[in-house]
Amino acid sequence: MRFDLKGYNLDNLIKILYLKKVTLYNLIRYSNEHLSFEIDDKDEKKVKRYIANFKVGRTLNKLKRVPKLVAINIGILLGVFLGIIFGIIASNYTWQIMVYGTVELNEEEIIEVLKDNGIRVGKINLTSSEDIENILLKNYDRIAQVSVIKQGSAIIINVSEKLVYLDTEYQPIIAKFNGIVSEINIITGTSNVKVGDYVNVGDPLVLPFNINSDGEKVSVEPIAEIRGNIFITNTEEIKRIEYILEKTGRSVKTYQYKIFDFNLFSGKMKNSFALFESVRYNENISRLVPFSRDVIVYYELSYVEITHDFDLEKDDLIESSRLGAYEMLPSYTKIIDEHTEINVVSDSMYASTTITVEGVIND
Repeated sequence: MRFDLKGYNLDNLIKILYLKKVTLYNLIRYSNEHLSFEIDDKDEKKVKRYIANFKVGRTLNKLKRVPKLVAINIGILLGVFLGIIFGIIASNYTWQIMVYGTVELNEEEIIEVLKDNGIRVGKINLTSSEDIENILLKNYDRIAQVSVIKQGSAIIINVSEKLVYLDTEYQPIIAKFNGIVSEINIITGTSNVKVGDYVNVGDPLVLPFNINSDGEKVSVEPIAEIRGNIFITNTEEIKRIEYILEKTGRSVKTYQYKIFDFNLFSGKMKNSFALFESVRYNENISRLVPFSRDVIVYYELSYVEITHDFDLEKDDLIESSRLGAYEMLPSYTKIIDEHTEINVVSDSMYASTTITVEGVIND
């Protein structure tokens, strides 16, 4: 599969494809804003994702043909002669129409427009390249420039679309963790931070645009890796006096009698507890007929005061704080430091554990 690309930041594109382990063949650089290369077919989907912001032309690799002419007898010579005659006739026909550079425009629609104007595969084409260019410019306001080349039996069309700048087409890359930036690797997009900056969760790190050679903003999907020291903090609290709900031991039951799934009547006992929790279950009354009842048990609850001893429970609070912090750690990080602080404020004790790791802030 061969791609022909026009646009800015082509060096960044090559870097992206290298990082994504895409092998490029026959790389040709025509200018800073125009290059072409070939890839393996298996990498086509991977490449498509990263070339959306470029003017793209694409063609399948042609089969290499190595003609062999062995003049053994008159039959072969006759076949060759007839082949040459057929080739001369066939060369006057259009056998392939290739369209390059489309982004928003649809290649198939362009080919259909050409068909409507008598230019199609399998037909002799007498329309000049200039006339084909005028046909396309007339039918598409979106085309800024177009060039048509007739090469053998192929018509090659290179399209340059008018740029449309969308301010909100892509979202910025944001910080997923609190941390201090230590390394900025940007492939596309514009950095909103610098090394040494402290960032909070949700802060924009890379903005979704590039600046072209004319100083204009061009909307792009930001691709970057922002590394740094990440701070993961977990805080646990216990109050000196705590009130919890406990069962008092008192309960009442109510009943809902039914046959099949039809309700018949209810039991007379009512729940009068101010605080309660309930459990519901069904029990059969008769094995001969589908006669049963739903039993609802209400358990009375009341608040019980518990007094915590900070000195005795401090170690448990610290361990709870540490475990919570480790559960929040992102994958593929290197632990640099761990620190836990104990603070008593009024009638509460707090354990706050902060783990410092080295990793990707935006992942």
